[in-house]
Parts: sequence; C-alpha cells; structure tokens
Amino acid sequence: MEHLQYVIEDSTIAYLLGVNNFTNDESAILELVKNSYDAGALHVNISFSGDQLVIADDGQGMDENNIRTAWMHVGKSDKSYEIFDANNRKRVLAGSKGVGRFALARLGNHVMIQTKKDSNAGIIWETDWNSSSMRQDSTKLSVGTTIKISGLREKWGKKKIENLVNFLSKTYNDRAMNISVTHPDFSGDIPFYLPQPVLGVNCLSCISINYNSHEKTLNTVIDSDEFLDSAQDYCPNINLQRKESEVDIVTELTGLPNYDLTEEQLEDIASQLGDFSGTFFFCMKPSSIECEKFLYKHHGLPAPMPGGVILYRNAFSISAYDGKKDWLGFGKRSRKSPAAASHPTGAWRVRENQISGKIEIDKRRNAMLQDLSNRQGLDENIYYQLFVDIILLGFKEFERYRQDIVRHINVKNESVSIPAKTPVSDKVVQNPKLVPTLTVQESMQLVDEIKNYRQESQDARQERTNVEERYKYDIRILNVLATTGLKASSIAHEMRNDRNSISANTDYIIAALQEYGMWDELLSPEKTRKAYKNVPVLLEKGREKCAKIVSFMDTMLSEIEKRQFQPGMQSIIVLLNRIKESWERDYAWISICIRVASDIEYYLSEDVLHVIFDNLILNSIQQNEKSNHLNIIIQGSLEDGLLKFSYSDNGVGLARKYQNNPMKILEVHETTRKNGHGLGMWIVNNTVNMSGGQILDIRGTKGFFAEFSIGGSL
Repeated sequence: MEHLQYVIEDSTIAYLLGVNNFTNDESAILELVKNSYDAGALHVNISFSGDQLVIADDGQGMDENNIRTAWMHVGKSDKSYEIFDANNRKRVLAGSKGVGRFALARLGNHVMIQTKKDSNAGIIWETDWNSSSMRQDSTKLSVGTTIKISGLREKWGKKKIENLVNFLSKTYNDRAMNISVTHPDFSGDIPFYLPQPVLGVNCLSCISINYNSHEKTLNTVIDSDEFLDSAQDYCPNINLQRKESEVDIVTELTGLPNYDLTEEQLEDIASQLGDFSGTFFFCMKPSSIECEKFLYKHHGLPAPMPGGVILYRNAFSISAYDGKKDWLGFGKRSRKSPAAASHPTGAWRVRENQISGKIEIDKRRNAMLQDLSNRQGLDENIYYQLFVDIILLGFKEFERYRQDIVRHINVKNESVSIPAKTPVSDKVVQNPKLVPTLTVQESMQLVDEIKNYRQESQDARQERTNVEERYKYDIRILNVLATTGLKASSIAHEMRNDRNSISANTDYIIAALQEYGMWDELLSPEKTRKAYKNVPVLLEKGREKCAKIVSFMDTMLSEIEKRQFQPGMQSIIVLLNRIKESWERDYAWISICIRVASDIEYYLSEDVLHVIFDNLILNSIQQNEKSNHLNIIIQGSLEDGLLKFSYSDNGVGLARKYQNNPMKILEVHETTRKNGHGLGMWIVNNTVNMSGGQILDIRGTKGFFAEFSIGGSL
C-alpha cells in the first residue's frame, strides 16, 4: 500500500488561510501578536515605516527544527495549554489550530522572519507566497522573533492606525506582555480598554456575575451609586448601594420553550459548560427633569465607560464578540419589552447603549464553547445558547433591582400638584400694556413665573413621553390578544345560527338509526367490542364535544358584549357567582367557593373582575391539569373604599424558580410552561394597577395564594 499526502501550492493556501480567513487587517495583526504572547514575549512592538510593517518581540524564538516541523507544517501546533513566562507568570496559550501564521499573507506580498532560540544560531525564513526559503543568520540576534512584511496590501494612514490601536486595546485582556505601536501618527503603548471603574465617575452601577457549573448556580453582585440618599425614604427595605443574589440555573430554565430538554439533560449541559465570570457597567445620562423626578444622583458621568460587551477567552477576545456586535441581544430584548423603569407592571430592560463590560471564559474549562472553523466566532450550539441565557439571568437580577427602586421613588410623583398662577401673571395676561409699569419686584416675580411655566411645559412633554412609553408595549400585547379574541368571536357568531342543530345532532342521528332499524344492532356486543367501532359511545362523546362548543360560543359572545365595559354599581357577589357558574360548567373537576358579603356593591365595569379572576382560575387549571379535583376559594371585602380580595387554590403551588421571589410571576412573558405565553398574571397585575389597586401578597408553597385590592378607576 502506498501512503499519500496532500500537496498544496503555497500561494493557494496563503490565499485561503490568509487573505480569506481574516475579516480585516487588524485581526491579522492580532493573530501575530498572539504568536508573540504564546512565545512568552514580555514586549512586542508593531512598527510602520513606508511600505514595511515590522513586528518584533523578545519571546523564545524558533530554531531550524521549529521552522521545519511546526512553522512549515500547516494545521500543526506544538502548543500546550499553558506556559510560564520569564516573570514566572502563567499564560494560557491563545493558539491551537496551526494556521494563524497565514495572517502574514493578509498583510503583505513578501515576508522575512529573523528568529533566534536560546543559544542556537539565528534563522532567516522568507516567502513571496510562491516559494519559501530558510538560511542561517550570520548577524548577532537577540533571542526573539522579528517579522518584516513588505509590499503591504493596504495603506496604513492615521485613521487606520487609530482603528488598530483601539482594536488591540479592546481585544487584549492581559498585562503580562506590553504591546506598543510606532507610526508617524501614533507612538506609544496600547492602553487598557476597560480600566477599573469608579462608581459615579465611569458608571452608575457595576454588575458582577459568577457561574458555578458544579452547583449550577449564578451569583450576582450589584454595586450602585445611582440614587441620592434621600431616595432611601421611599425605599426603606431596599439597599440602594448593593444587592447580592443567587439563582439556580436548572430550576430557572427547565421547561422554557427554547429548551426542549428534561431537567436531567439540562443539568448535564449546565455542568459541562464550565465556570465563567463577567463584569458589566451600567451608564445613562438622565435629563435634569428625570434627575429631580427619580432622585438620580448624576446628571452625567465625567468619564463614562466605552460601550459594548466583549467576550474574552483568557488573554484575548474572540473575534466577532469584540463589543461591536450586540451578541447578547440587548436591543432585541428592549424592543420586545420597551417599558420605562417606572412602569408599574411592565418589565424594564437595559438598552444596548447603556451597558459595557466583559465576559471571561477559559480555553480548557469552557471547551464546549467552540470556535467556528473560520475563527470568526463561536458555534452557536446548545452550550452557547445556555451560556447567553445564564448571562441574561444576571441582567434580569439587575433590571428587577433597579426597577423596584424607581417604582418606589415614582410614588412621590403621582401626588405632585401644579402650582396655581400668581396674580402678576394674571394681570399681564389680561392687560399686556401693564408690563412697562411693573415694579422691579413684580418684574422679577413675573420672570420666575415664566420660568416655572416653561419648566411645567417641559415636564408635561416629558410626562407625555413617559406615558406613551409606559403603555406602548401594553397596547401591542393587548392588541394581539384582542385580535385573537375577535377572530374567535367572529367564528362564534357564524356558528351561532347552527346552535340548535349542533346541540341536537346526536339525538337526530340516534333517532334516524332507530327508524332505519339499525340502532339495536349497533348496541350488540360484537358491534361495541372495539372502541373505535362503538357507534353509541362515539356519538355520546360527540354530544359532549358539541356541548363544549355551544358553551364556548355562549362564553365568547357574552364576554365581549358592550355592557361589560360600561361602569356602574355592581353587586360583587352576583358578578363572582357568574364567573363561578361559567367555569364549573366547563370544568367538572373544579369547585369554586365564594366568600363575599351579599350586600357589597361597588362602582366598576364587569370586565374588571372577569379579566382578573378568569386569568387566575385559568392559571390554576393549567398548573394542576393532572389533578383529580381542585378547590378554589375567593374571599372579598370592602375596606377603606377599596375592594380587597384573596384568591387561593389547593394545587401544586408555584414552581421552584418563583419560591424565593413570587412577585416574579407578574412580569410579562414569565412562564414555566413550554407553550405558555406568560401573560396571564401580567394581565392580572396590569388590570389591578390600572383600577387603582395593587397586588399585596403572593405565596405558593402550599397551593397558590394571592391577595390584592381593586379601585374604581376603570
């Protein structure tokens, strides 16, 4: 048998693995910088002069054997996981694929490398990408490697050098090796892109996350300097400077639609993912009005952190995750949920331009996060998906924390009164000719009043914007639900004309079979032995389904009647009994007990109670579908001008992910059901808030319990 090896032309492989394999010149230079880092260099200089680029380092260099067996062997890498440099600092090596050397082809037409290893003779290697040669260097070289690239493919002007310096600053995440650039338009060391931040100077909040793959937990620590000390008066139970939390990843993510996995499978993947950490910085520039309204401490930051989240694997960032791309999907999340932080029921999400920071992973520990073959990103497999979702869980902790603070502070703004006009402005409005006759004191007073009016006008415009933001997402969701409901009601209207025939069809069929003399035969044992041929049973099941269809039509058409939305004095016990009868008619396995005084009347529209209790009951049914029987208790009373209700069932209660913070179920799209929309409890909370009431308590350890009040605002 003859063993063969591939033969590839130098120019072809240089084009494929060099020119085509790097998206830009900066990433090609980075690849050569990585080589210097892996060689243990303490210093590397990138120098531009005319049509030549020189990259020189003081690393370990190469000898003749290295050139022959490694450098000239495509796809071979003799690099281990880590080395110790001359300063005895451990470095995790960046290279592993054995193709990074072809970055040279991206940069220029001709390359000469002068290199020396230990006490060995110096080596000169040259190529024009058609042929390569090697010879000993007679000059006295220091240990290290100098790469001279001539016939540059690009012009390196001022703007391109600035891009290179910024790129290297972002992509290098270590200080074991110093990188410097020499160019007519720039000369100096590459600065550190993400310095140690100072709260109130570089950012408003710092969010640190640490994922423990053994425990499958995410620990989040938030340090903040966003709010004035006076904000504490409105948030007596919240630490405005720091919050720590721990989330069980498997509990939090099991059952979500994007994970078609069992709990055991998810545990296995979460364990294999490996430990990682991240640090993020939250920045924003509120207006002076917002500062006053929400007690923000800083109108602007002296030196805000640069934007973007960078993914580092040990010392270097991963291409395509260098902060330019919104790879964590902040933009998509905020568009999906655009509610302001002050929104009483919506879920505020950080904006893409408000977050910067870094995630740090390890080459060995996080081996499941694999490079694409073109080295321009990661394979977005199930491990990558879980990786991103874990990071976003940390951001959810921050979003809930900050929104909780803003909501508490916003209470003070709901009772702000508009000052009445003063006599001076009244006089001037009635008779503008009085202006020249005003005293100095009256003139100053008039100026103050005009300033106040301007401020009020500006506040009103801002408030209008806030209100629009507040309800924009609510309206989008409710429009979808309303459209679905209208489609269903349209079908119900169309079918209503056939109501009598739908109800009586089964009886008509039985009567016809009896008249034709076939019914008794169909009742015989030989005709009813197989279920799918048992006509009497099939007809009876059909009768049950028809009854449900008729019930559905009646429910759909009654619940969208105009009178439901007209407010008036309502008997609460009557409304609740209607809800009870409707659900018990359709679900024989549930029992609803109403405990409300018969004399309680309240001014509101019927739809308010229907929306709230229909969603609560539907939630109970969906969470307890495997139950043989479910008991629901609704208690109500009238206290201080508000209706106060408690709702409870004896079912399985809340899922584990909500046990420590039951109020999370009120957030939009929060669900544990694979096909769930996560809108039921959000609609309940929205309706309660819009009525002027509030959710007072939620518990779910022994069955489900919710306590809330309802006002008459709807």
